Amino acid sequence: MKSKKIALMIIAAFTSLSLFAGCSSAPKAAQNTMAAREAGYAEEYYEEADGDLNAAVGSTKNATFSGNRSSTASAAGKKTITAETNAAAPVDSNNPGANQGQSQTNVDPTKGRLLIRNVNIAAETKEFDTVRQAVEDKIRELGGYVENSGVSGTGKAGSLRRANYVIRVPADKLDALINTVGSNCTVTSTNERTTDVTLNYVDTKARLDSLRVEQDQLTELLKQAKDLDSIIVLQNRLTEIRYQIESAESTLRVLENQVTYATLSLSIREVMEIKPQEAPHVDTYGERVAKTFRNSLHNIGEFFKNLFLVLVAVSPVLVPMIVITVIAVIIIVTSVKKGRKKRAAALAAQQAQYQAQLKAQAPVQAQPKAEEKKTEEKKEEKPADKE
Repeated sequence: MKSKKIALMIIAAFTSLSLFAGCSSAPKAAQNTMAAREAGYAEEYYEEADGDLNAAVGSTKNATFSGNRSSTASAAGKKTITAETNAAAPVDSNNPGANQGQSQTNVDPTKGRLLIRNVNIAAETKEFDTVRQAVEDKIRELGGYVENSGVSGTGKAGSLRRANYVIRVPADKLDALINTVGSNCTVTSTNERTTDVTLNYVDTKARLDSLRVEQDQLTELLKQAKDLDSIIVLQNRLTEIRYQIESAESTLRVLENQVTYATLSLSIREVMEIKPQEAPHVDTYGERVAKTFRNSLHNIGEFFKNLFLVLVAVSPVLVPMIVITVIAVIIIVTSVKKGRKKRAAALAAQQAQYQAQLKAQAPVQAQPKAEEKKTEEKKEEKPADKE
């Protein structure tokens, strides 16, 4: 029993090593590609990188497991995903499977970069129905299909129509569709985004091939296993590997579809009159000063308008508060005045009483002073008589 567990551990270790060996080359190619982009030598690098990408893909097909190389070669060649089998190619939005476009877009990373193109276009026209029909006819001609669409409005002066499309068209024919849109209506804005998924595709493909190698090895071990514990362990691992294989295959199919079929988001607006496209005007310094002054006046006016709106909004609460505050102020001022008058009257009474007391004490103090004066006069007369 112990020897079987040790054997299973050794088998699992070799399986992990084979998986690591299959995936190690792709990240190295990714690092080299990013370094070349930062150095600014993208064009020269991609010419040299073709050999590296071939080596990365080839290394995954040649990954080996100890003691069984023939199963590796057969597993690597079991399944090849191509644009013809996986790319979605419906044409008509009502009948997506009616026709299929033969796209010549490259989905082999050894032959060049894998690019996903997404374009957004906004246009306007007076001939709304004619433009819609022309665009839809061109989509059918190019082998594309309408993934999503919608029309709003009635076509009358007060409710002009607008159509929005999400179109999938073979990537090598996207420019032809853009030219058709530009020749039938006036394009007001265009935005394009291109995403390079070459490294992601190579890495996913390498991981998928390694997982298939491991699946074959585990299948052979499961056929030879006789112990119940070993069978359960192998079956659990096989379940995980199959889930990872399905996930990797789904990722590859999505990438191939996005590379093969570009996406065009088109918005067509109906107008009564096509306005000519004017050249952009550059403001002079004087115009900038005048515009700044006007903006300042406008901002001041808007400030007072907003302030008035705020006052109106809070008036149900503000008016009662103002009334209560005014009443409280009147009461406080009145009480303060009354207090001041009372204090002034009391002070005046105290001063009158004090004056009365002073007047009452004045005659009493005057008599002793008169007697003292007479005494002094007598004293002065006596020395004079003696002389």
